Amino acid sequence: MGTRGKIAGFCRALLLVASVSMISISSSFAQDLGALSDRILDNPQDAELNFEYARAAEQQGHLRLALAAYERVMINDPSNEEARRGYERIRRLIEPPFTTLNTEFGVRWDSNALNSAVLEEDAYSYFARGTLIDERNLGGRHWRSIVNVEAETTPDIDELDRLYVGAQTGPLVYVGPHVAAIPSIGIGVATLNGDHFFNDYNIGVTVEGKSSGMSYWTRLRAGYREYADDAVADQGPYAELIGGLSVPRILSDSDTFVVIPWARWSDIEGTSFTFLGDLSPGQFLEYGAEATYNYQVNDKLILSAGGSLRQRNYTESTLFSGDDRADFLVSPEAAVTVQNFAPCECAVRLSYQYRDNDSNDPLFEYDGERVQLSLRSRF
Repeated sequence: MGTRGKIAGFCRALLLVASVSMISISSSFAQDLGALSDRILDNPQDAELNFEYARAAEQQGHLRLALAAYERVMINDPSNEEARRGYERIRRLIEPPFTTLNTEFGVRWDSNALNSAVLEEDAYSYFARGTLIDERNLGGRHWRSIVNVEAETTPDIDELDRLYVGAQTGPLVYVGPHVAAIPSIGIGVATLNGDHFFNDYNIGVTVEGKSSGMSYWTRLRAGYREYADDAVADQGPYAELIGGLSVPRILSDSDTFVVIPWARWSDIEGTSFTFLGDLSPGQFLEYGAEATYNYQVNDKLILSAGGSLRQRNYTESTLFSGDDRADFLVSPEAAVTVQNFAPCECAVRLSYQYRDNDSNDPLFEYDGERVQLSLRSRF
């Protein structure tokens, strides 16, 4: 037999040995799992035995068997943290992928669309918003990707026409029972009056969870915005810390209280706009909170009342006195939502908002009213 034939024979023998070894290992795992199952039948309340079974089942790819093992421990010991974490982790792994699209289309009337202290001009605006959320398993870990689109046009005031498109993605990291952290990276681009306005690059981490019927989330994000050459703003970093808490059954079984506090820092040089909200450039530090009380009258009607407070302190001087500009905004709001009126997951919302901005710069001391009607849908 030639050298080439000997090498080929050796390779075939090696492959045969490896194949037999894998079959032996697989058989050993199956026997171990079966033996553990028999022992659990004799003593189903043994937590350590169930944990051993869960680990073996997960190693062999039998995730539902592992889930059942963690569930058995929680039935006997609901406060067992290891069982709760294992159950939550495995449950997420076997969850099917899903994609959700939330949309909102509407019309808005504003008595002072430019938030001007000098020239109050009322105007109608038409807007559309969409949020696409996709969550799926990639490489043994759940990933969440979000795409946001916001478009608004004001026929009588072209400089208010704007479009924003943003996207972010990141893995879900389970840090506790019913608690997940989502580190993410994101990008965005905006136009104003049909022209390129800015590019946005950001990183952040969101923590979300549930506890005792309440749901909560908080997000820390830092980013950098680069404005167009012909924009009145330049470029610079920003950071924000924002969170939300939803508490049901405050005064009755049909109500919910939602509060969203935040703090935001911006070091973007340039003219400070006041009509773009979170998209406003400028050098400032702000903090505030939004609170809303929702009462569900029946399966079709929801009444809401609340408002927001915001303190924004600018770090550049716009006053003859040399003092830095400081604004305090108060904005109460009331709304009526009608849902379940059609064979779709949609609702019509009518809201009224009043806002009053108190500033030490007379040019930015303004008030205004806003009425908005929109259709919200979920697909």
